Amino acid sequence: MTPANGSPGWSIHPLSEHTLPGAQSVMRRSIAEDFGDAYDPRIHADVDDPLTHYAPGNGPFLLVVTDDDTGEVLATGGIRSGRLKPGLTPRHVVELYEDGRHGQLVRVYVRKEARRRGIARAVVQAVLDRADQEGHYQAIALHTYRHSPGAVAFWESFGARLVHDDTQGASGAVFYDLPRSPR
Repeated sequence: MTPANGSPGWSIHPLSEHTLPGAQSVMRRSIAEDFGDAYDPRIHADVDDPLTHYAPGNGPFLLVVTDDDTGEVLATGGIRSGRLKPGLTPRHVVELYEDGRHGQLVRVYVRKEARRRGIARAVVQAVLDRADQEGHYQAIALHTYRHSPGAVAFWESFGARLVHDDTQGASGAVFYDLPRSPR
């Protein structure tokens, strides 16, 4: 619910030393609770060291959403190179993103207590706007899981185009491309 002053009660910022512990907490909690996944250093290295993986200036970045009153990190969302890991993703999908022109929308997570307030939509839009402004990527890809509550409908509401459904495969993921506005 939006407070009477029109502010949603939260703000979007780039990841910083100050917000790092809260961002890591949101990401780790979402990985465990929403996906039922255990820690895997091949997949979660960026969660362990996001300041390095999302260092500003070369394309990747991570945004955080903080509560305006408490400063608590409520959500994360970012972008990094779209290259996917062979062996964890079907080969033909890996090959689609090897050109380095794709960014991959990643780590879009909202604490369960903060959901249904428009935070996920706002952070995704902020990531897409910044990616468009910076111009490092010509296209944006993402993957999600059908068992993640509301995820497929959420991404499809952004106009995401299905690239490959590997729900029954090794990754268990659904891969999408997001349409981009012509520059």
